[in-house]
Amino acid sequence: MLMAKKVLSVLVSALLLTLTFTSSSTASETNPYGGTAVKPPGNNEIIFTVTNGKSSKKYSMNLLKAMKTTTIKIYEPFVKKEQSFTVITMADLGKENGISQSSTLKTIALNDYAYSNTLKNFVAAKGYIAIARNGKPIPYDQGGPIRIIFPKDSRWAKYLDPWNWSLSSIVVK
Repeated sequence: MLMAKKVLSVLVSALLLTLTFTSSSTASETNPYGGTAVKPPGNNEIIFTVTNGKSSKKYSMNLLKAMKTTTIKIYEPFVKKEQSFTVITMADLGKENGISQSSTLKTIALNDYAYSNTLKNFVAAKGYIAIARNGKPIPYDQGGPIRIIFPKDSRWAKYLDPWNWSLSSIVVK
């Protein structure tokens, strides 16, 4: 498991570097993010952890799917087109994990990219945890299996720092 996470971390890092330095290139039809395809995790494999003090909750895709979800369409700024995502609100994730609105959340990706802000600000910005795109799992090489996204009317829609791809954990501070 640790080796798999390291391999995925390297692949996600390479993908993000590729995106950073080739943002003006055209996207391919099969993978608009570039890079090599990476097999998605199993439905019961732990892919995400929320740590709040001494409490830590581990999530598989099945556990995330069991939460209250909705489907939204957003303008995906990285591929510059509208896409449909199955999502969990940051507010619901906070409630499930006993996180106060004033708590700071440190969101951490597989490649160790981190972004921190309060739950209150994530909720006010209409933040979501995306768990599927167009009804299908989000591949690792395309920013999955889960990520943080924002709708067009969000104050963070064009502020890309909070859009954390390949989200692996949230640590409450």
